[in-house]
Amino acid sequence: MRKVLFLFFSLFCCTCLWAQKKVKAAGIGNGITYGAEIANREKESYPVCLQVSDLYTDNMVLQRDTPLKIHGKANAGEPVSVSVAHQKITVRADDNGCWSVQLMPLQAGGPYTLSISTGKQTLSYKNVLIGEVWLCSGQSNMEFMLKQAATAQTDVSEANDDKLRLFDMKARWRTDAVAWDASVLDSLNHLQYYANTEWVECSPKTVADFSAVAYYFGKMLHDSLQVPVGLICNAIGGSPTEAWVGRKALEYEFPAIMRDWLKNDFVQKWVHGRAALNIKLTTDKLQRHPYEPCYLFESGIVPLDRYPIKGVIWYQGESNAHNYEAHEKLFRLLVGSWRENWNDPDLPFYYVQLSSIDRPSWPWFRDSQRRLMDAIPHTGMAVSSDYGDSLDVHPKNKRPIGERLAHWALNRTYDKKQVVPSGPLFRSVDFREDVAYVSFDYADGLHTADGRPIREFEIAETEGVYYPAKAEVVGNQVKVYSDRVKHPCHVRYAWRPFTRANLVNSQSLPASTFRSR
Repeated sequence: MRKVLFLFFSLFCCTCLWAQKKVKAAGIGNGITYGAEIANREKESYPVCLQVSDLYTDNMVLQRDTPLKIHGKANAGEPVSVSVAHQKITVRADDNGCWSVQLMPLQAGGPYTLSISTGKQTLSYKNVLIGEVWLCSGQSNMEFMLKQAATAQTDVSEANDDKLRLFDMKARWRTDAVAWDASVLDSLNHLQYYANTEWVECSPKTVADFSAVAYYFGKMLHDSLQVPVGLICNAIGGSPTEAWVGRKALEYEFPAIMRDWLKNDFVQKWVHGRAALNIKLTTDKLQRHPYEPCYLFESGIVPLDRYPIKGVIWYQGESNAHNYEAHEKLFRLLVGSWRENWNDPDLPFYYVQLSSIDRPSWPWFRDSQRRLMDAIPHTGMAVSSDYGDSLDVHPKNKRPIGERLAHWALNRTYDKKQVVPSGPLFRSVDFREDVAYVSFDYADGLHTADGRPIREFEIAETEGVYYPAKAEVVGNQVKVYSDRVKHPCHVRYAWRPFTRANLVNSQSLPASTFRSR
C-alpha cells in the first residue's frame, strides 16, 4: 500500500511539472530541462517527468578527468540509463523520484551525445565536449562585456572557436535606478532572477555580450592546454559579497549582516540605497532583492546543481570596499560555502584585486585582498591596479586581467611551473639602521614598467607618519630609504587610491599594493 501511495504521489507531481512546463517562467532552475531533444512523444499529454539541471543542453562541456556525477528526477521506481562516450549506467529512481549515476572519468575530447533515458522518455544532448569547466562570477567588472573592452574591435571579430563554450547567465532585470513593478517583485521572491540560457559555441555573435575577463581567461586556458574549455558566467553588476554567501554560513558566522539589511552599516550605503529604490513599490515586508544577503547564492549558485567544475574566477569587491574588515570575513565565508556546495574543500578560487580609482578606502582594501591569499588555501590574486581609471570603476582593458587569472590557474591548478603566476608579492622586510630591504615572491628580474625610477615606496618610523622614499633594485630585493626617516620601522608601496606605481618582474607583471606590519 505504501509503495502504491508513493507511485500515485510521483505521478501527481509529474503531472504538475508537465503543466508547469506549459507556463514556465524564465529563469534557470525554475522548471523542466529545456534545449534537449525529447524522444518518444507518441502521447502529447504524457507528463514529462525525467529532468536534470538546466545546465544540461546541447554544446555543453563536461569536466574531464574526474568522476562525473549526473543526477535528476524521474518517476519513483523508474529505471534511468545514462550513456556517453562508450559508458552506460542504469539505476532506478528512489521512492522520491531521485536518481544519481557516477560516470568514470572521461578524457578531453568529443563531440559526444549524452543520452538520459527512462524507456518512455529520452533526453538527448548533442555536440558535448569533455574538457575544463570554470565558473566566472562577481559583479560588474566580471559582467563587463567583450564588446565594451578596449580591444573589442579586433578581439570580437577573431573569436571563432568551437572548442570554447559559453553558458551566459544574465539577469532578467538589471539593478538600474528604477522602481520595479509588482510582477518583477513577485518573480524575485520566487528566485526567478536569471533568464533562460544554453551552452553555445564561441563565435563573434555569441561572445560579444559575454564577460570580457572570462573570455580572455578561457581563451588563454584553451590555447595553453589544447583541450575544450567551458565557461559559466553568472556575474551581477553591483552585487555585494554577502549576496553570494550561503545562508547557513551567514547565520552561523555573520548573523549581524542579515538583520535589517536595508539599513545595516555592514552593507554599503550605495547597495541598500539602490535596493530600496528597486523595491520601493513592494507591499511585502519580506520582499527579496538580488543584493540581499544569500540571494544570489540561492538563485545563482544552488540552481547550478553542483554541475562539476574545475574552479572559480572572481572579480568583485567594489560594493564592499567601504569595510575591508567585514569583507575579509565575508570572503572567507563565500569561498567556504561554495567549496561546501561543490563538496570540494580544495576548489581553486582565483580573484582580481581591485584596480585604481580615486576612492580613499581602496589601498586598504587591495592590501586586505593580498593578505587573504595567505589566509585561504588554494587561492590566487591577479593585480589590476596598473590598468585602473581614476574616474571610472570599470576600466576597459580587460585582456591583461583575464590572462593574469589564467596565469594563476596554469601554474597552480595545471602545474605549469614555467608560467609565473603573479607579479612581485611582498614577503618580508629587513630594517638595517636607516634602510629597508624588501623581499618579494616572484621577484626574478625586478625592474620598472616604464624604465624610470621606482615610484610610490614610502617608509615610516612611526605607523601612520610616512614619507616618500627612494627605492632601487638590489638583486631580488628593493632597497628603500629616505633622508627624513633615520630609523625606519614600516614600509608601504602603491598606497594611493589611484596609483602609478611601476615595479614589475621579468614577466612584466606588476607588484601589489602592500603595507608591512
